[in-house]
Amino acid sequence: MNKSLFLLCLICSNVFALELQKYPIVLESPLGEQVTIIENHDKTQALVKVVGVNHPIDEVVFLTDLLPHGSIQAYKYTYDGQQRALVTREQGYRCCSFSLYLPDTNKAIYLSELKDKRNKAISEDTYAQYKMQLNKGVQAQLALFNRARAIDSLTSALTDADATLAKHCGRKITTKVNWHELDNSTLQTYAVGAYCAQVANVLGKQCQNSVLFKAKIKPFESVDCSFSDELKLRHTHNTINFKTAPKEPNQIQFVEAYFRNL
Repeated sequence: MNKSLFLLCLICSNVFALELQKYPIVLESPLGEQVTIIENHDKTQALVKVVGVNHPIDEVVFLTDLLPHGSIQAYKYTYDGQQRALVTREQGYRCCSFSLYLPDTNKAIYLSELKDKRNKAISEDTYAQYKMQLNKGVQAQLALFNRARAIDSLTSALTDADATLAKHCGRKITTKVNWHELDNSTLQTYAVGAYCAQVANVLGKQCQNSVLFKAKIKPFESVDCSFSDELKLRHTHNTINFKTAPKEPNQIQFVEAYFRNL
């Protein structure tokens, strides 16, 4: 069974047991983003729909679980291969304060409740929309990890570091990563681009501080970066081979020490 079909079956099995409350919670931000929350009877799950955002989740209805999120709670769903908080809920004196979090951003969008929108027709329409999207596999597709998009995003740190190096060192040294050897878990867990950009960042900084250092690295044309269990740095005539180990501390200091003794 492929991942998309598995996720669809999992979501379907959950929805059959879903007994929703009659009236929704409707929230709105100062800029007009709107969130509809329809909880189940024991308030452990809810359908959540976000409207008015420039993002693929716009108008998609997600089945979420209300779970602890630090010291508060959050309606959590799966997006891009990971469980995320879509809306946080903090209990106050009288009721609650809510915040919306769009994927790929830590910025909170504060929401206030629209009491006059507690209409059961909204719940019925939202539930119907959810079932229609579920049959089309909309939520299942968004739940899958987008590897190509992740690699594009992670590559930006390398591009920036290489550009800074070229500016300060007066030459182009390209950082290369064999993305095919990295599994999805590594791409989701670690900022691969930032780890592999450490050599370029150090070279750029040392070029900026020393004209003599520019001459030392003149033969180099590329940095080959890979992930390993052990931190290593070696070089041939024109290539720097860097093995970064995410759990190893003091990596910048390690790279700086290596090139000081070049």
